Amino acid sequence: MSKLKIQNTLENTKEEFIPVDPSNVRIYACGPTVYDYAHIGNARMAVVNDLLVRLLRTLFPKVTYVSNITDIDDKIIEAAQTADMPFQELTLKFEAIYNEDMAALGVHRPDVQPRATDHIAEMITLTKTLVKLGHAYEKKGHVLFHVPSFEKYGCLSGRNRDEQIVGSRVEVAPFKKDPTDFILWKPSPDPLPGWDSPWGFGRPGWHLECSAMSEKTLGLPFDIHSGGMDLIFPHHENEIAQTCSAHKKINNPKYFAKYWFHNGFVNVEGEKMSKSIGNIRLVHEMIKEYKGEVLRMALLSAHYRQPLNWTKGIIKQNSTMLDRLYRTLKDLEHIDAYTNNHALPQNI
Repeated sequence: MSKLKIQNTLENTKEEFIPVDPSNVRIYACGPTVYDYAHIGNARMAVVNDLLVRLLRTLFPKVTYVSNITDIDDKIIEAAQTADMPFQELTLKFEAIYNEDMAALGVHRPDVQPRATDHIAEMITLTKTLVKLGHAYEKKGHVLFHVPSFEKYGCLSGRNRDEQIVGSRVEVAPFKKDPTDFILWKPSPDPLPGWDSPWGFGRPGWHLECSAMSEKTLGLPFDIHSGGMDLIFPHHENEIAQTCSAHKKINNPKYFAKYWFHNGFVNVEGEKMSKSIGNIRLVHEMIKEYKGEVLRMALLSAHYRQPLNWTKGIIKQNSTMLDRLYRTLKDLEHIDAYTNNHALPQNI
């Protein structure tokens, strides 16, 4: 069997890929938060992972690919309120659109696509375990993970404590024991959606969701955890902390996932893609103008770990390359392998 090497973010080095169980390679990718249309940054992650899964399926007898749907989140609640519709209706709508748009890019559906709202029980159980083991605490209806209780925190991102405080996405609240502590469970005041829990009516934190769903669908440890580089900190760092702590593996980050695989950012015309700049490129709109295979090829036109600069020129260039490829394949249909083929076109 051919050897495969991948860049493992956890070790910051390229390693030979040796699966936990060669008879079933298991991969988890952080999927979309379904409150709006997917942009090309979301699409790059999906396309890169699709390519990785296809490659692994040529090397191993079975690959189980899981990519979740985040269908409960502050942004979802806000979008549902703006649209004046139940949040479940909003998320089902954009989940369906996301899958249709990714299919247009040639992305195969994951083997399992769990929804966060279907795994609330597992999230509550995980939180209770962390509280019992002293890695989490409850304050004012919130349950927070106590970051200093996990000595390996920072092992994935390489951030020191000062960088962790500055880079943390969670809000600084006066009831936190430490500024880096992050939310596992938060209260949901009426009329916001939520679920009953030992800490009152509330909803899960984003980081908790992926830990619970990956363990439920794949077991531990699994082979590859993937996502965009923007997820390395704090999302993936927090996943490692809470999962390993819950299983008393505080000195073994690989107990959760053996390899961490991250793709680079997508910029637009040399600038960071953001709503404030107004340069978001939505897949749903682009597939109306360009063929999905052209967009897929453009998304794969840079090394997967490097930034991809999205321009009209890159789409045109890849469209030309794809046309040339199809013309060449058509010409090859007329080749007779048993002759010298002196009359073949020069571009073959």
